[in-house]
Amino acid sequence: MSKKEGEKLRIKKEEELKVVGMHCATCVSTVSKSIKSVKGVKDANVNLASGIARVEIENARLKDIVEAIKKAGYDVVTQKISFKVNINPEDARKIEEKIEEIKGVIKASVNPTNGNVIVEFNPYSITSDELAEEIYKKTGHKVTKVKSEVTNKSEVKEMLERLIIAWIFTIPTLYFQYSGLLFIAFLSSIPVQFYAGLRYHLGAYMALKNKTANMDTLVSLSTNIAWFYSVYALIVHQQVFFDVATLLISFILIGKTLEAYLKERISVQITSLKEVKATLADGRVVKASELKVGDEIIVKSGEVIPADGIVDEGSGEVNESIVNGESLPVKKKKGDAVIGGSTLISGYLKVYVTRAGERTYISQVVEAVNQAQTARLPIQNLVDKVASIFTPLIIGISAMVFAVWKFILGFSTEESLLFSVATLASACPCPFGLATPLAVLTSVNRLAKKGIIVRNGESLETLKKVDTFVFDKTGTITEGKISVRAEGDKDAISYASALEKMSNHPVAKAISSISNVTFEVKDFTEFPGSGVYGKVNGHDVIVGKREFVLQNCEGEGKGDVLVCVDGKVSASFYLEDKIREDAVKVIDYLKRMGKRIIIATGDTSDNAEKVGKELGVEVIKGLSADEKAELIRGEVNKGRIVAFIGDGVNDAIALKEANVGIAISSGTDIAKYAGDIIIPKVGDLLTLLEYSNLTVRKIKENLAWAFGYNSVLVPIAAGILYPTLYLPPEYAALAMSMDSVAVSLWSLVKI
Repeated sequence: MSKKEGEKLRIKKEEELKVVGMHCATCVSTVSKSIKSVKGVKDANVNLASGIARVEIENARLKDIVEAIKKAGYDVVTQKISFKVNINPEDARKIEEKIEEIKGVIKASVNPTNGNVIVEFNPYSITSDELAEEIYKKTGHKVTKVKSEVTNKSEVKEMLERLIIAWIFTIPTLYFQYSGLLFIAFLSSIPVQFYAGLRYHLGAYMALKNKTANMDTLVSLSTNIAWFYSVYALIVHQQVFFDVATLLISFILIGKTLEAYLKERISVQITSLKEVKATLADGRVVKASELKVGDEIIVKSGEVIPADGIVDEGSGEVNESIVNGESLPVKKKKGDAVIGGSTLISGYLKVYVTRAGERTYISQVVEAVNQAQTARLPIQNLVDKVASIFTPLIIGISAMVFAVWKFILGFSTEESLLFSVATLASACPCPFGLATPLAVLTSVNRLAKKGIIVRNGESLETLKKVDTFVFDKTGTITEGKISVRAEGDKDAISYASALEKMSNHPVAKAISSISNVTFEVKDFTEFPGSGVYGKVNGHDVIVGKREFVLQNCEGEGKGDVLVCVDGKVSASFYLEDKIREDAVKVIDYLKRMGKRIIIATGDTSDNAEKVGKELGVEVIKGLSADEKAELIRGEVNKGRIVAFIGDGVNDAIALKEANVGIAISSGTDIAKYAGDIIIPKVGDLLTLLEYSNLTVRKIKENLAWAFGYNSVLVPIAAGILYPTLYLPPEYAALAMSMDSVAVSLWSLVKI
C-alpha cells in the first residue's frame, strides 16, 4: 500500500465486532489469527462466549478485518442502510471513500446509475442515526430515508421540471437577443442560468469543496464563462452570448433527462412486495410489509402472494417464475409451500404466513440483487484513474485552445472564447462512470428475471476467467432422488430411517422413506459430510459413511452407508442416483470450452465413480466438508481460477473458498447464503456463463464508445477542422449529453 493510500485511511483505537459461527477454542484461535493477519491490527481479543472480537487497530480498514474473518469461514454481524443521492457517475468512488472514512463503516457502495447508496456498518460501533449525521457532515448529502423507506422522488421528474423551465425562458432569450432587445434577453436568461442550471453549479461547488472536478465543473464553467462575459459585453456594448449559455443548459438537460429516464428504466425491474396489499382471513386489507408470522391471508386468482407461507386451504396454479425462471404454473394444494412474489394464476388459497416482511424470500432476493447492482468490478479501477484526470485535462485544453486562437492565430476574443467554451461543453466524463455499473446492473436484472440471483456482482467478471469447474455430485450433477437397497437387521433399518428423518440431506431423505415406523428420536447430531447420530427408541444409533461408522463401531459392512446400533454395525444401504440431463449438457459444453472439470463428492459408493465414468470427468470421492474446501483452496493456490457448484450444507465452506461460489436454489439455505450466485438448476450455468461473457463485453464496448466519442468530439469542438467543420458550444453540449444516452442505450441492447 502506498503512502498516499495509507494517508486516506482512518485511524481507530478499538472496534468491537460480533463474530458468528465460532464453536470452540480452535475457532477463537482461527478468528484471532485472521484478524491479526490484517496489516494495521495491533491486537485482537476474541471471546467465545459472547462472540465479540475486540480489535485494536491503527491505520487499518474495518472492511479488511471483516473480509479476513469471512475468509476464515466465519461471519460478522453487520447492518445496512440505504439512501438516495444525486451525484455524477465519476464522483461515485469519491463518495464511497468519504463514507468509508466514517467510524464503524465497513463498506459503502454507490450506484451512479440510480443514485442508490448502500452502507454496511458495524452496529456495535455506530447507530444508523449517528451514521446518517456523519454522512451528511462528510459528503454534504442528506440521508433522507433509510432501509425500506427509500425515497420515491424521481430524478426524471426533477430533470423534466428543469428542462421545461429552461426552454420556456430560452426561446424568448433567443428572440429578444436576435431582436436587439439585449437587456430583456439578459433578464429572461437568468432563470435558465440560475434555476435550470443550478444543479450543475452546486455540483461544481461540491466538487471544488472536495478538491476535485467533474462533469458539473465543465458545464458550470462553460455556461458561466458565456453568461458572465455576456453581462460584461452588455455593459460595454459588445457582442453578447446569452443564447449560447441558455441553449447550452437546455440542450444538456435534454440529454440528461433522457439518460435519467433510461437509468430508472434499467433499475426498476425487480419485483418487490413493498407495495403489495394483503387480505387477511378476517377481511382486513393491509400492506404486505405489515404481515406477521402466523397471519392467515386470502389470495385470489390473479393476485400476487404477499408473503411466504403454507397453503392451509384451497388450491390453485401458481406462477413461480420469480423463483425459478419457469413460466409454467405449479399446482398448489393444502400443505404446499408458496413463495411471496409469485402469482396465483387460477384458484383460491388461504395461506398461513411463515415468513413476512424483510424475511421473505423475494425481499432477500431484492436485497441481494440491489447489492450486486452496486458491485465494483476490478476494471473500474482503471476507469476511475482516467476519470480523475479527465476533467482537469479538458480544462487545461480549453485554456490552451483560447490562447492558440487568440494569441497565435489572431482571432477576436469573442471567437476564441466560443472555441474554448465549446471544448469545455463537448467533453463528458460521465460515460466512463456509467460503462461498468450499467452493464452489471442490466445483466443482474435480466438474470434475476430468469431466476438466477447474483449476490456478488464482481463474480460476473471473475466467472469469465474461470478455468476449473468443481461440481458437487448429489443433488447437483445427479437428480438427488436416490434409490436405496437395504440389507441387515430390520430393526436397525427402521431406527436408521427414523433418525434420518431429522436430516435434509438427499441420502437421508432416501433412507428415511424406506420405513414408516415411528420412533422417539433424541440428541440428534449431524456431522456434515460424514453422518448422523441420535438416540432412537433408547438405542445409540449412528448412520453414515462406511469409514465414519467403522471409526465409531465394531463390526464390518460393505454398503455405501452403514448403520451402527449400540456400538455394532447392524445394517447397510446401497445407493444409486441418476445423472441430470441438463448436467450432461453443461459438462459437454465445458469440455468443448477446454475447461478442467472435477466432481468432488462426499459419496464413497461405487455410484460416484460410475457417474464420473459416464460423464468422462475426474471424480474425487469420500470428501468431508473441510476436504472439499481444502481441494478448492489447493486449486486456487496453484493459480487456477475456480468455480464451485453445490447445494448442500457440506458445500458451504467450498462455496466460500472458490473464486466463484454457485449455489443451487433448491439446496440448503446455508449453501445459498455462502454462494456468490444462486441458480435454479445446474443447467442454468450455461445462461450464467453467457451473461458473464456479455457483461464483460458490454463494459469494454461502453468504455470504447466513451473514449472514442470524446476523442473525436473534443478536437472538433476545439476548431481543428474550422472552417470546414465547426461545432458551436450549444451543439457541442447537446452532443456531449448524448454520449451518456448512447452508453445507456447500448447497455440495454443484448448483442
